[in-house]
Amino acid sequence: MKKIPLTLLGAAAVANPALAEDHISQHYLNYEEYDGRVKAGDHVISFEKSIGLDWTINAEIGYDSVSGASPSWGPTTPISGPSDAVNRATATESAQGKTDEVIRKGYDPHASGYQVQKYELEDTRKSVAASLTYRDELRNEWTIGQNFSREEDYESLGVNGKALIFADSQKNRSYSVGVSMLFDKTLAFQKFENNTNAQDWENIFTGSVEAGLSQVFSPNYYMVFTGYAGYRQGYLSNHYLTVLREVDINDDGQIGSDEVFLGQDSRPDQRLSGGVNIQAFWAMTDSLTIRPRYKWFQDDWGVQSHQIGGKLSWKLTNWFTLAPGYFWYTQDGADFFRDPNSADKTFAATGYATSDLRLGDYTANAYELGGSFKVYKGLSVNLLGAYYEQSNGFKAKWWAIGASYAF
Repeated sequence: MKKIPLTLLGAAAVANPALAEDHISQHYLNYEEYDGRVKAGDHVISFEKSIGLDWTINAEIGYDSVSGASPSWGPTTPISGPSDAVNRATATESAQGKTDEVIRKGYDPHASGYQVQKYELEDTRKSVAASLTYRDELRNEWTIGQNFSREEDYESLGVNGKALIFADSQKNRSYSVGVSMLFDKTLAFQKFENNTNAQDWENIFTGSVEAGLSQVFSPNYYMVFTGYAGYRQGYLSNHYLTVLREVDINDDGQIGSDEVFLGQDSRPDQRLSGGVNIQAFWAMTDSLTIRPRYKWFQDDWGVQSHQIGGKLSWKLTNWFTLAPGYFWYTQDGADFFRDPNSADKTFAATGYATSDLRLGDYTANAYELGGSFKVYKGLSVNLLGAYYEQSNGFKAKWWAIGASYAF
């Protein structure tokens, strides 16, 4: 489906420090967008087991459910009768004769009659992932992994590998290199052909690489510097979204109020991106640790972003740790983005076009509060609540609960 970035669900991890020992965990995350839009639930069960000192196996299965409403342009002027229906069909056919970007249905004879509306959606995703880590005589780590997920209209198969190499025997400095590849397929609506907008499977390839340096500066302070790059190729548009296109069907050199038509979201079939990520870990006291972070991203679509913020881990008692966090984000939108709420919201008859707010200009604030409770011996319970808002009006909240048992 990919109507929302499902990676967000995985990124919103509960306040649970990485467990070095063998453990099994189960977590549930509930995500909800405001204004009656998308809701999602994410169930994950994970398992980690070390075999001796040199090998570690990690496995994870997940089940996601998505429901709600996806916002997209649509007509609001009612069809007044058979003749109006014929006139609309004729105008749509005339526009399609000039560009294949115009979709079959949804023409409104009044440009002001188009509004962003909510279209119902519902889907589920099942996923599985596994990885194997080997440690050599110098305790360098070599990891390989694979993952697979399936939705009604989306399938993903991925492979990944990572190496962690220590620079010296003191292990104060380490280098890391990671590579991953995704081979995805999406069931997408096609451009108008043969008097229909049929669906067909489209391929998407995603490759990414990252290189990092971890440096310990003192017993209480260390930093991780990471550079990353990504490449995507294939069907990168969102065929559930629409845009407004101006088509001069009467060839008078002007666009009348009845010459605006619905078109599909259309993006380049390649995307090259990269950036840096800087993370610090500072144990101010035995019970208080802060983790500031800065991230920069840029791609060849014109999107550029900066994120700065951090999390705090405060051990209040031997059994309870509090973890608040805050991040500020700013983004310059894609070159082919038009804000659906602005005066300039229409596109030319051809060319790339999107009204997806996630590719627009905005700033955002994210607030979260997590807690970890040690219940009994190796059993711990983790909680998280978070709120997210963008300057373009988009708002969302999520909460998570989970339990981990170390054995």
